[in-house]
Amino acid sequence: MRAFASEGHLCTILSRDPRAAASDSPTVRNVVWDARTVGPWIEAIEGADVVINLAGRSVNCRYTRAHLDVMMRSRVDSTRVVGEAIARARNPPRLWLQSATATVYAHRYDAPTTKLPG
Repeated sequence: MRAFASEGHLCTILSRDPRAAASDSPTVRNVVWDARTVGPWIEAIEGADVVINLAGRSVNCRYTRAHLDVMMRSRVDSTRVVGEAIARARNPPRLWLQSATATVYAHRYDAPTTKLPG
């Protein structure tokens, strides 16, 4: 995002954190959303060149069943609602990039890294 903004592209960040809604940059604006429902933030999609969705609960936690459920729902819900917003747009973006997570696991031979706890 910094690279796009430094080249003068208007970048809009959708954030669940209202404190992140302030920006000093003329090329960056922050808009609050809940990542589950279509709301006023849909205006940020209108006429955008590209949408890059990186939303989802942090994976920096213990992988309990409850955390795994929240991580999955946060990714599925945000992807679904971004898709709805793009489908409703009169002038939709030409490109939508989606990434659910980019977790790096230790290289291990002593234990699997995919086994659910308990």
